[in-house]
Amino acid sequence: MKTFREYFEDMETRVERIALLPGGFKPPTKGHFNALKYLLDDADRGVVFIGGKEREGITPEHSEQIWNIYSKYIDKDIEVIHVPNPVKAVYDFADENLDKTLLVGAGEKDEDVKRYKYFQDNVEKYPYVNVVKIPMQSEGVSGTETRRAIQQYKDDLDQAFDYFVPEEISIEDRDQIRDTLA
Repeated sequence: MKTFREYFEDMETRVERIALLPGGFKPPTKGHFNALKYLLDDADRGVVFIGGKEREGITPEHSEQIWNIYSKYIDKDIEVIHVPNPVKAVYDFADENLDKTLLVGAGEKDEDVKRYKYFQDNVEKYPYVNVVKIPMQSEGVSGTETRRAIQQYKDDLDQAFDYFVPEEISIEDRDQIRDTLA
């Protein structure tokens, strides 16, 4: 077992810190965008795992395209991957990267943190995995409300965009998101 000093010194010399953000993201909202930015404050790069299910016409491919637009507004490398199960993907990624520091994003809800209890229960195997409880971002933009707004304003998405698209996204990129969702 490592001493605190050895653990701390080892953490200081870690080569890479990776933020992992798993979720459905149907579609990714400004809350998700800001959650990733929050996680990336202490990371070198990020990986977004998108759930494989379609929700009310929003597919994993739509989500991936929107995340790729959003990632242009983040100053760190972001990899976007759609997977059947985002939580399982986090565990698989951790098993493949035991030598890296991983920051796993979890929502404030206790259920989100409980999904990663195995990491805490097996700290000997996963000493560099940190589950980060992300505070609510962007006044709690709801995916359900976002999908409802997209349906309600499908002929003029600007009102829906005002609700869920990050403010820093350019008009040209908003047009790309519009084309993606059309």
